[in-house]
Amino acid sequence: MVLRDLTGALGALALAPAVVHMASWTGWFVKAEGWGRNWEQATSAGPAFFVFDSLRSWLSYQIQVLSFHTGMEKTHPYQSEPWQWPLLQRPVSFYYPSNPPPTGCGVDKCSSAVLGVGTPALWYLAVLALLAIIAWYVAGRDWRAGAVLLAYGAGWLPWFYYAIADNRTMYLFYMAPIVPFMVLAIVLTAGLILGPADAPPVRRAAGAAVVGASALVVLINFGWLYPVLSAETITYSQWWARMLMRSWV
Repeated sequence: MVLRDLTGALGALALAPAVVHMASWTGWFVKAEGWGRNWEQATSAGPAFFVFDSLRSWLSYQIQVLSFHTGMEKTHPYQSEPWQWPLLQRPVSFYYPSNPPPTGCGVDKCSSAVLGVGTPALWYLAVLALLAIIAWYVAGRDWRAGAVLLAYGAGWLPWFYYAIADNRTMYLFYMAPIVPFMVLAIVLTAGLILGPADAPPVRRAAGAAVVGASALVVLINFGWLYPVLSAETITYSQWWARMLMRSWV
């Protein structure tokens, strides 16, 4: 393991993410306007001091960010708990102008919104797929199912601690990094439904019909929701019809 796996794992899972993360802060390091950058003080003692002072300022900034968010308890109308996220129970409204209200939809009462919510058909299929790959992994220890479960759990379960122990203010969009693994769970389950390549043609056809119909439902659901994801001006009744749960309002 040490000879074959450890070096590659450290490079892929530790070094590469660290380099990418640091590179994303380049603008903060090279400009004086970054919050807490303290450019004048950092450069007053020469280049060497600039390097070390910059890193100290950066580390202090990261600690402040972590401390602020782990201790944030102030209530917010669009906050939600981690156990609500997979079912899209409380999305975040990013944009809904009311003063003045939007016009141009052909009737007196119009709406325009940007709602931070996932496509329900996709998310609910992902919940079913997650249950399926849990059973698959328990039964067969397939590494593909295990990898998806590990990534999903690592991105979702730690938030339970902050919700229960710290009563932290959190939002649905914290699930965004997990969405690729939700899709992978659906893909793996779709493969099970399709069946092996040497399965009888009827079996394959039935599986393809189920998988194809599911993908079509997701596309239709996304297209139907698109107006309230992209700030299109629609009638108030059309906006209200797209609020699939009262908790979305």
